[in-house]
Amino acid sequence: MADAATHRREHPVRSTTSRSRRLAVLAAAVFTAVALTAGTASGASSGAPNIDRRTGGGAAAKQRTVLLVDGAVRHRVRLSATDLAALPEQTVTVTFESGTGTQTHTYTGPLLLDVLNRAQPKFDPTVKNDQLRYVVTATGSDRYQATVAWGEFDPGFEHKSVLVAVTEDGQPTADGLARLVVPGDVKGGRYVSDLIRLRLHR
Repeated sequence: MADAATHRREHPVRSTTSRSRRLAVLAAAVFTAVALTAGTASGASSGAPNIDRRTGGGAAAKQRTVLLVDGAVRHRVRLSATDLAALPEQTVTVTFESGTGTQTHTYTGPLLLDVLNRAQPKFDPTVKNDQLRYVVTATGSDRYQATVAWGEFDPGFEHKSVLVAVTEDGQPTADGLARLVVPGDVKGGRYVSDLIRLRLHR
């Protein structure tokens, strides 16, 4: 009888422990799901473009955002590969020095001027040559940055054919991301690869 009574007293304890373990596992799963959801929302609300690094062609790849244009503009825009391809195409052949020696390449893509005009720069018409006070900072996916002054590519001034290149020597640029090309530079320091952002500012 004593053994039976002991068995009856112990059984509820094991049952309670089992329920506690199940509840703990369930709570952990809910916490993980909430954390993942928060992380996704945080990424979606950040200023950086939503860059999908998966390789491959197809319509979806061409429509993904590859370049953010913002700063002193009327419309903050996110451009896809299709958007860039729809702009007038220019071709330049350039030679520049790099860490591996002298390079010569032929690039195609829209002019930086045409890309920025999609976002409609906010220059002050009451200030003489206000655009000459502005620069464009180009940012790569590795956060490398370089700056080009507006006057360098303005048609009324230096009128340099600065490109947002989408091909190099007839092949698409890496990861489907553009490259800034600055003809006339002796060194390639401003040839920002894997371009993800163009910011117009003073």
